[in-house]
Amino acid sequence: MGAFQTHKRTIRIADFEHPRGAVSIETLMAMERPDWAHLRDQINLRRADIPGQPLARCRLCEHGVFIRAQAVDDDHLPMFAHFPGGPEDCPWYDGGTIRPDDARAAQYQGHQESALHRRTCQTVEAMAKQDASCVDSAIDTYLRPAVHQRGRYPDVFLFMTGLGRFAVEVQLSKPFAPEISARHLHYDREGVKLIWVFLELAKPLPQGFHDVISMQRGNAFLFDAAAEAESLAMGTLVLSCYLENGKGGWLAPRLVTLDDLDITTGRSVFLEDRRSERLIALCKDGRSRWWQALAQARREKPDNPFHHDAYEPAWASVRAHVPALSQWKDDHWARHGERGRAHLASLFAILCSVAHSAERGEDVLYISRYSGDGRLLAMLNSKLSSTSYFPYADLLETFLGNSACRDLIDRASFRKLIAAARAGSPQVGQDHPVWMAMARLFPEALNSLIRAELADLGRLPGWAQGAEPEKAEAA
Repeated sequence: MGAFQTHKRTIRIADFEHPRGAVSIETLMAMERPDWAHLRDQINLRRADIPGQPLARCRLCEHGVFIRAQAVDDDHLPMFAHFPGGPEDCPWYDGGTIRPDDARAAQYQGHQESALHRRTCQTVEAMAKQDASCVDSAIDTYLRPAVHQRGRYPDVFLFMTGLGRFAVEVQLSKPFAPEISARHLHYDREGVKLIWVFLELAKPLPQGFHDVISMQRGNAFLFDAAAEAESLAMGTLVLSCYLENGKGGWLAPRLVTLDDLDITTGRSVFLEDRRSERLIALCKDGRSRWWQALAQARREKPDNPFHHDAYEPAWASVRAHVPALSQWKDDHWARHGERGRAHLASLFAILCSVAHSAERGEDVLYISRYSGDGRLLAMLNSKLSSTSYFPYADLLETFLGNSACRDLIDRASFRKLIAAARAGSPQVGQDHPVWMAMARLFPEALNSLIRAELADLGRLPGWAQGAEPEKAEAA
């Protein structure tokens, strides 16, 4: 029976390790490419590093899953798929996956190097050897490992004084995701900087090239005619660097040397970190309108800032991302006789107080009039004593736990009020419009996928890094 005949359906939900949690197929397919590409990278890196401990598992059979990039027109569609060996009796069994070694054999048909590949490697080495700082080089030569038993055969090995060791992998055909991950892990552990080099950026770009570019944080390096000419002129290896423009295309290419590259972040070598900057901009953009509205309202209407019309553009912005807020707004008015927009604005001010206190290392309040030491805890306790904030006990505890103000969670007064709030009201969960709105405004603390990605990239801001819990104190 062929794979088509045994195919049943796609995996509907994958359960990721904490902090990501469950990711549905609908959530996956709605992601921008950089977001699902990062998940794909992390799954493959874990598979290469600890094969028996998958990062994501099928909800039904608990077998490890990865993200398959299915070619559709000139793009790719992300889908969950079982790793080879998945149980055929799983209701979401997808017909099996070709093993990496078999796929590699089918692609190369026993011939893994072409004349063009060999010539490119020789030219790359020759350009690097012009530079007096190049004290050692080799082509397709076994590199004895310093840490692990098995070494590698980098296409081009370079040892540059002041920069260290480089493995340059010249890629003319589509690389395979497992091999990409394995090489990044290996060279990172060996203290060797890995650079993938293409000759061109084909249209459409093969998924394997996308995987490489994702690992290099949105950077694609080419050894094209312009790079070769500049290498001869400068007397060192020069590459053409293409940076993602955030719109599915590329910025104008820049000619760069090895000295220009950031080689401080382990697995990734890049000119500019386009992936992290995109996420950071997304986080700031999400709450910028609300912060501007809060500042204007407190200035112009200090006694009752949350009913100021300055919040209207901010409300419209977040509602565009969370349409269910419209129905929640009507329901909130019917139940509490309070404008939903004003209520959301007050909740934003509470979370802003926590975030800015965590950032500055001292208590900062944008709501209530408490003063003196401990005013942040006093404000939180006051709000949790109000029935209108009872539903947000889980949200507030999660936010605090994912911030540098984490120690407040263990204060006796806070724990008592959290318990009372939970007993007094059902809690809003991550699928509630209010939680979703706050996760849009503070994704560093409340969006588990974005939070994890920032942490993976080493760019989670200090205020959102949960401090080590301290001894509980009475307050």
